[in-house]
Amino acid sequence: MRIFLLLFSAALFLSSCDNLVNGVVRDIDLPPHESQLAASLFLDSRDSNISAIVSSSKGIYDTGQSKSVYNAECVLNVGATTYNWSTMDQYERYTELLPDRFGAPTDSVVFTVNHPDFTSVSATQVFPSAPQVSLELNYGATQLYDEISDELIITLKDIPGVNQHYIISIDVHFRTTLSGQDTSEYYNLYWETEYPNSTRLWSQETAYLLSEDGLDRDIKFSAATGINPIDFAMLHEYRVKVSALSEEMYLFYKSYSAYENANGNPFAEPVVLYSNMSNNMGCFGVSTTKRFYK
Repeated sequence: MRIFLLLFSAALFLSSCDNLVNGVVRDIDLPPHESQLAASLFLDSRDSNISAIVSSSKGIYDTGQSKSVYNAECVLNVGATTYNWSTMDQYERYTELLPDRFGAPTDSVVFTVNHPDFTSVSATQVFPSAPQVSLELNYGATQLYDEISDELIITLKDIPGVNQHYIISIDVHFRTTLSGQDTSEYYNLYWETEYPNSTRLWSQETAYLLSEDGLDRDIKFSAATGINPIDFAMLHEYRVKVSALSEEMYLFYKSYSAYENANGNPFAEPVVLYSNMSNNMGCFGVSTTKRFYK
């Protein structure tokens, strides 16, 4: 019996080795890819235009990149108000100019894209409440890259029962130290924070993505601005831009950051970009932005 088992094991081992050497071929019939609309729109309360990207999906073995879809119809329904546009700009985005800033309506916002050659796609969003923020400025209280730096302590007030997410950027406005005259321009700052639930945005390197991460509490963190107050005799003003994000917009940015981090890394796990469109291709997200000065 023992001899039989040894012979059987040896035969199985040799057979497995033969498969490894010669390979095992399997024919798999993949269904043909049916191209679909891939539509995305990110809308902020301060926007004075609506700009959507509409392209078509590609199969695994299709050559070339996904291309823009022409002659699409974009529709945005906000309560009793409807925005309908089909004009492309020079960057191949479907853009509609508004008479004023879009604002943050309380009604649900439905984004739909129609095209005669594709099935229509849509998604629904609700604007988050405006962020409530307090700022504390400590001149020269920290360091950035071993240089003296101002410290901004930023507190994002909690809304009970709401998982809050934000994008934050900081600008600075200088006045000359000799004349004290205001300059009209604000400059983006490359700032740093050690807040654990924060991610620098790849698309906006001067901005951070922050989240409550499911914990109902204020978010309070320190930001090193990189500005030495002595250089400007403390004649400068900070503008902190805070955007409160819908859950869907946050999940897209989070997945996009993971995708960029994994890009070019052969050992990274594949990353699928978050989508909330009806066909799971593309994303519709909204944000409510306010500016705070210190």
